[in-house]
Parts: sequence; structure tokens; C-alpha cells
Amino acid sequence: MIRTAFASSARSAVASSSRNFHTSPVAFKVTEKVAEVADKVNKKVGQSLASAIEKGEQATEKTKETLGKHTVLTCAVKEKASEASTVAGQKANQTAAGAREGARDFKHDVEKEARK
Repeated sequence: MIRTAFASSARSAVASSSRNFHTSPVAFKVTEKVAEVADKVNKKVGQSLASAIEKGEQATEKTKETLGKHTVLTCAVKEKASEASTVAGQKANQTAAGAREGARDFKHDVEKEARK
């Protein structure tokens, strides 16, 4: 009998100490508001990150375009400089040839005059 009384009182003590989870309309509204705020924050952060990534991609693309243009311009400048150098060399050779021919003509004219 003592055993039975002790067992039944122990069961009732354990049963009364474990409460069921219970929600009220107020608790539900608070939970709903927290979920809404968390959802808004999540979307805002996602949009901000997406915007930052997009701007980074645009900056990368502009940098590539700028470097590409500079590379093309650098090649064009080198080509023009090479062309100008070649033309200047040819003109210098023509001038030197003209000067040599003029010197020969002058020498020939001087010798001709000296023979007279």
C-alpha cells in the first residue's frame, strides 16, 4: 500500500511538473511580427548584397574596357612611332644621298672649271 501510494503520488508530481507548450493570440502576434521583420531584413540585406555584387561586376567590366582601350591605343601609338621612325630614316637617307650628289656635282663643276 505504501508502495502504491508512493508510485501514484510520484506519477502525479511528474505529470504536473511537465507543462504542455501553449500559445496565446498575443504570443502568436508577436511571433508573426518577428517573422515579418526578419523576412524584411533578410530581403533588404539580400538586395543590398546583390546591388554591391552588380556594381563590382560593372566596375570590373569598365576596368577591362579601359585596359583594353589603353592596350589598343598603346599598340597604335607604337605602330605610328615605328612608322614615323621609318619615314624619318628614309628622309634622312634621301637627304644624305642628295647632299652626296650635290657634293659630287660641285666637285665635278670645280674640276671642269679648273681645266679651262
